[in-house]
Amino acid sequence: MQECRVGLYSFPKCGNTWLRAIVAAMVGIPQQRDDLQNYLTDIYQGVPYEHSWDFQGRRWYFYKAHHNRVLDRHEGRPLATDKVIYIYRHPLDAFLSYLNFASAKVAPQAGDRFPIAVTSVDELSAEEMEVFFGIFLEHGTLLPHVEDYGSIFEHARHFIDLAAGGEAVHVLRYEDLSRDFETEARRIAGFLGLDDIDPDRVFEAAEARTRKNGRFFWKRKVENYRNYLTDAQIARFEARYAPELRRLGYGRDPAAPPQRAAIKV
Repeated sequence: MQECRVGLYSFPKCGNTWLRAIVAAMVGIPQQRDDLQNYLTDIYQGVPYEHSWDFQGRRWYFYKAHHNRVLDRHEGRPLATDKVIYIYRHPLDAFLSYLNFASAKVAPQAGDRFPIAVTSVDELSAEEMEVFFGIFLEHGTLLPHVEDYGSIFEHARHFIDLAAGGEAVHVLRYEDLSRDFETEARRIAGFLGLDDIDPDRVFEAAEARTRKNGRFFWKRKVENYRNYLTDAQIARFEARYAPELRRLGYGRDPAAPPQRAAIKV
C-alpha cells in the first residue's frame, strides 16, 4: 500500500488546529477523544507517525507543527514529509489570537515571559494593549525568544517560497478558507489526491470537532483586530510592514478609510 506523509504547518494561532480538523474530516478520522492526536499528531504533545490511517487505498501519516522550516528530525529521530499544507492569516489576527491563548482563561503558561499577565484580551487596558502591540510591531511575534517560530513574515515567506519553487507545498489563507470554504476544501483535497470529498460534510465534521473548544478558538472572525486595535496602531503596522503585507495579500489603498466592522465567519 502506498504511503503518504503529510505535515500541517503554520505560525502559532493561524488556523492550524482548524486545518487539522478539516483534514481529519476529509480522511474519515473518527471523533473519539484521542483519535485526532493518534492519527494527526501535534508534535508538541506526542511523537508523529506512531499510528497510520488507511483511506482511499493509501496509508496516511499526519503531523502538525509550528516550526518555520519543514522538520527533517523530531526528538533525534528522522522525520520524512512527502507533502506540506501551510495556512496563514492576517498577522494582527494571529497576534490577538495568541494573546487570548496566553490568557488566564486558556493557557496562561504560554505567556510566562510576557511583561504583563493577561486575564483576558477584553480586559486589557489601552496602555497594556500598546505594550503587547509594541512587541509584535518590533519583532513580528510575541515570542521573540522562540527561534523555531521566528517572525510571522519570515515564517510565511519560507513556505510560500517553497511552493513557488515547485515543492510539494500547498499554501492557503485563513481568510479564504473562511469566506469560501468549499473552494478551499476542494483545493486541499486535490493537493492530497483525495476523491469524492463532500465539502459540506467536511465542514460540519470539522465544526463538530472544534466547537467543543470555544475558548481555544475564541472569536473565529476575519479582521477581528479592527475591534481591538486603534486606527493609529493599525496604520503603524501597515506602514512598517507594507511590502510584507502586500505579498501575503493584505495590501490596501493607503488613502482608503479603515473598516471598523469585523467580518463574521
